[in-house]
Amino acid sequence: MKTIKFFHPEETFTYYVEKCFCKVVYSGKQHQLLIEVHSTDDLDHVEDDSLQNEFSQVILSIDDFPVPFSSPEELVGKSIEIPNSYVEIEDEEGEIEDFYYTNVNFSEGNFESDENHLQFSKDDSGTLCLKWKGKVQDFTEESDDYIPFELECAFFPASFDERD
Repeated sequence: MKTIKFFHPEETFTYYVEKCFCKVVYSGKQHQLLIEVHSTDDLDHVEDDSLQNEFSQVILSIDDFPVPFSSPEELVGKSIEIPNSYVEIEDEEGEIEDFYYTNVNFSEGNFESDENHLQFSKDDSGTLCLKWKGKVQDFTEESDDYIPFELECAFFPASFDERD
């Protein structure tokens, strides 16, 4: 079973991946990466006094990140770095716009994730797989401190669609 882990100083939070998808879409004159990974809300493996009980489910996502690939199959063997959760880009009228590329969502809110490293591969059955490491704002204290995380998931054929 594929997992999501947050390495909090007090304990390691472990979640199991329920569903995920990966798409490469063409928008605004560029190809963009879209990824979403949802955990289950099952915490049977967590101790009763665990801090993780307050955070029963997590969704990690990457939206609209520009990539030089036109399909998920082209991601195999590639690494992608997303150093910051968002960037500021000046539009044609000179206005500054924030583009949020990465997001970690718990039911209590959205948190930035920085230092994102994505590594794509194929498993023995030819399924596209992702190892994603990064750092997320401390969601337990809602502070500016960062907690390392990593996840592993597999995008089965129904979980990515190159036609988009």
